[in-house]
Amino acid sequence: MNKPSWDIDRSKTSDRGYGWQWQKARRVHLMQQPLCVMCKAEGRVTAATVVDHITPHKGDDTLFWDTNNWQSLCATHHSRDKQVIERGGTLKPRIGLDGWPEG
Repeated sequence: MNKPSWDIDRSKTSDRGYGWQWQKARRVHLMQQPLCVMCKAEGRVTAATVVDHITPHKGDDTLFWDTNNWQSLCATHHSRDKQVIERGGTLKPRIGLDGWPEG
């Protein structure tokens, strides 16, 4: 039986290409680029924990393994801001403690 379209992305990560080979490549990438690129752009230094595909690969193995399509992100930027961008939204400016937009 085929999975409904809304459930395809919820398959096991190894079924989507994120198996041991990805984990090994991810580890190497994070050792080489350990800081979140989005935090850096905002003037902050934050350890990255996620290797993100800049352009979503959507199952394309060539794009999946293209290291020029990888960026290091913190979990917050990957789970929040990158998802907003991929859905075509715009990010709201962060407001500092002084009440002015940051960045």
